[in-house]
Amino acid sequence: MEISSTWIQTLSFSFLTIAFLHFVDVLIISPKLTLNPQNVRVKKLPPLPLRFNSDGTFKILQVADMHFGNGLGTRCRDVLDSEVAYCSDLNTTQFLEKMIQLEKPDFVAFTGDNIFGTSATDAAESLFRAFAPVIKAGLPWAAVLGNHDQESTMNREELMSFISLMDYSLSKTFPSAEEAASDPSNQNQAPQIDGFGNYNLRVWGAPGSQYVNSTVLNLYFLDSGDRAVVHGVRTYGWIKESQLQWLRGISKGNQFVS
Repeated sequence: MEISSTWIQTLSFSFLTIAFLHFVDVLIISPKLTLNPQNVRVKKLPPLPLRFNSDGTFKILQVADMHFGNGLGTRCRDVLDSEVAYCSDLNTTQFLEKMIQLEKPDFVAFTGDNIFGTSATDAAESLFRAFAPVIKAGLPWAAVLGNHDQESTMNREELMSFISLMDYSLSKTFPSAEEAASDPSNQNQAPQIDGFGNYNLRVWGAPGSQYVNSTVLNLYFLDSGDRAVVHGVRTYGWIKESQLQWLRGISKGNQFVS
């Protein structure tokens, strides 16, 4: 049986193509896909759960409406003309650093409009910059969203998911399974509630006290939404009934948690 020259050429070309692709994979692609343990980034967590101090105190620093944009390039609003040239997002950063230094909080709560969508061209980068002082200090913190956060490059679910993965963050996108189990109305099912960033954080009793293994304070975080249209009128969002039902249920359940 004769083998045509065309068939031989086709076979040779196929062999050379396979050999070339193997060469590219072994020498170029595979080395770049090799996992380097030194490049693996693991979220840093607070060393201990939230807990009252031995003197019975637990200090919370609340930070709202930072409206962080792109850092130095985002100028301040509503300031004197003489202040515009040197007033930017960095003033907010310096102020937060100073507050942390002076107040020495045990926990920092960011309560919305952390970034300003129209000024933040990259939501992730703006979040890193906005929360940098508390992360640098190694303090436990948590956040909820305002009505401006989602106006950049992430939606509200993406924002809360991203925030929950940041160093020392105790934020949650959804209530945990444990919180669902604490709510008698949910029968251990994942609660179906409106919004992203509805969760509870427990603060335990002081070390050496009779409450050391008890939750003595619960911090409830709720998503107040962004905007809505009601009867043709554009207005701000609000806390929905499903969220209030969840809050009532878990609050009632936590009265018996020790």
